[in-house]
Amino acid sequence: MEPRVFIKYMKLLTASFVAAFVVLTVCLGAATSAQDFDGLHSAGNGIDIDTHGRILPLSKEKSEALGKMMEELLEPLPESLDKKVTRRTISLKKLDTQVENIVEQFEVLPDSIRYLGGLTSIDYIVLVPEKNDILLVGPAEGWRSDAAGNVVGSQSGLPVLLFEDFLTALRLWNQSAVRSLVCTIEPTPETQAALARLHRQFTSITADNADAYSAALEEAYGDVPIKLTGVPESSRTARILVAADLKMKRIAFGLESSQIRNIPSYVGLISTNRPGNPPQFWLTSEYTATAHDSRKLTWRLGDVKIRVSSRATGGIDRAALTWCRSLEENYDALVRAQPVFGELRNTMTLSLAAALIHQENLLQRTNCTLPFLLDESNLKLLAHPVPRSVEYRSVKSRNGFLTIVACGGVEISPLAALRNNMRLDSRIDSERTKLLQVSGEEWWSQ
Repeated sequence: MEPRVFIKYMKLLTASFVAAFVVLTVCLGAATSAQDFDGLHSAGNGIDIDTHGRILPLSKEKSEALGKMMEELLEPLPESLDKKVTRRTISLKKLDTQVENIVEQFEVLPDSIRYLGGLTSIDYIVLVPEKNDILLVGPAEGWRSDAAGNVVGSQSGLPVLLFEDFLTALRLWNQSAVRSLVCTIEPTPETQAALARLHRQFTSITADNADAYSAALEEAYGDVPIKLTGVPESSRTARILVAADLKMKRIAFGLESSQIRNIPSYVGLISTNRPGNPPQFWLTSEYTATAHDSRKLTWRLGDVKIRVSSRATGGIDRAALTWCRSLEENYDALVRAQPVFGELRNTMTLSLAAALIHQENLLQRTNCTLPFLLDESNLKLLAHPVPRSVEYRSVKSRNGFLTIVACGGVEISPLAALRNNMRLDSRIDSERTKLLQVSGEEWWSQ
C-alpha cells in the first residue's frame, strides 16, 4: 500500500510546521489559502527557514499569524481530556489500532492523537504481556495555542508531547546504530583556519579597527553550517534541536532577550576586548536513575535535567561559566517564556522512553508488534524543510568592541544513562497494581 497523508485543508499542512501535525499521505480535502501556505510553511518553533535552508529568527508578523492560525485549527477539547491529571495512560497497542482504522477510512487524525492525549511528560512505561501491550503513563492536561502558535498545556503552559515526535523517537531508537542525537552550529575547519589568521592580524580591538575587524569576521564566517547527527534532517525533532541551539546562542550573544530577568546575555558579562577562541556553549541531557520492579515489567523513567556547559578552548572563561549557570538555574522559567526549550526537554524524555523500549526489548517481550506505527510504508511523517546553515552575526561586548559567535550545540544521549544509572526499586511492584487499574476501550484512560 502506498504511504498516505491526510490533511483537512492546505492551512492544516501549514500549521503542521508549527504544531507538528502528523501527515499520513497526500489527499487535500479542500484547496484553501495557498498564499498563506507559501508564506508560513517553513515557520515555527521560533525560527524560519528560507528556500536555501538558511535559518532566520521568526518575525513578529509570522509569529502572530501562526498564533491566529492555530487558534482556528485546534479542535474543541472533549471534556474528558480538558482537565489536568497526575496520570493519564496510553495503550500503544490500542493507539496502533486506532491510527490504522483512521488511515484505512481516509480520515484525519484527531487532535487527541496529534497531541498524545495531552501528556506533558512520561513517568512510567508499563508492560502488560498478557494483553500484548505497553502503557505510557504520565501527567496530562488540556491544550491550547499560545500567541506564537505553540501548543501548550491549558493550565501549566508547558509544551505537550506530540505524536509525531514520539513516533520519530520510537522509530529512531529502534535502530541499533543510533547512539545520540546531536546538532552543532559551528565553523568549518577552513573557516577556523581563516579566523586563526584573523586573530593573529588583530591582536586587540580598538575603536580605530573595530569596523575593519567586523567586516573581516563576516567575510571569514559567511553562513555557518548546521550539522545533524543521529536524527533525520527533515524531521521535526531536527527542527527542535536546531531551534533550541540557535535560540541559546542568540540569547547568549544578546541578539534577542531571554525574557527572564535572571538570564542576562553572555556578552553583557564579558569585559575583554581581545579576540580569541570563542566559548562553546552546549545544551546536553542528564537523567536521574531509571528504576524498575522485580520482574522488569514496570519502569519509572528518570527525570530530565538540562545541563548548560561552556567548553572553553583558551582557558577558563568565568563569564561563560556564570552565564551557563544562570540559564541552568532558571531553565523552568525559560521554558514558559520560550516554549522551544520545553520541546527540547520533551524530546529528551521521548528519547529516553524510546531508547529504553529498544534496549530492553520491551516490544519483543510483550509481543507488542505495533505493525502500523513502526511501518513507514503505512504511516509516513511530514518532511519539514531541512535546516542547513545560519547567517553569521557579529555582536559587541559592553565595552563597545566586537566579539565573535560561540560554537557548540545540543546533544541528547539517553543510552549512557540507561547503561550506568538503572536500578531495582521494589516499591514499584506495589505501584504497578495502581498503574494497571485502567478501564475502557479507548486508546487512553485515566
